[in-house]
Amino acid sequence: MRLFCNYLGRRVLAGEIVDGIFRKYVKSWQKLYVLDAYGLDKSYIDELEKHGCHTIELHEIDTGDVYTIDLQKFYDLAIPKALGKFGIRYYLPLRYWNKLPGTSLARGDATYAV
Repeated sequence: MRLFCNYLGRRVLAGEIVDGIFRKYVKSWQKLYVLDAYGLDKSYIDELEKHGCHTIELHEIDTGDVYTIDLQKFYDLAIPKALGKFGIRYYLPLRYWNKLPGTSLARGDATYAV
């Protein structure tokens, strides 16, 4: 199931839920470096549990790194902030995520444009 969000008045793909896992594809330049975290919009994150999601996966398409976290742990630790042109987003430093082993080589198979 694909989830969409509003970005500057446009409807854009936020990610997809497959077998209870929300997969979001990002590029490393989108990271908020001061927190070493990606911003995940409240508008779709708050919908995940309703759709049976239990895990979040972040795929850095330019590095090949994949990070996972349990949805409840994400909610417990994430920092809600409204920065710049974005509404409220949840930020969770990558040190709290599980980096999947062997995912550091960049892959060319990403199907999402970010």
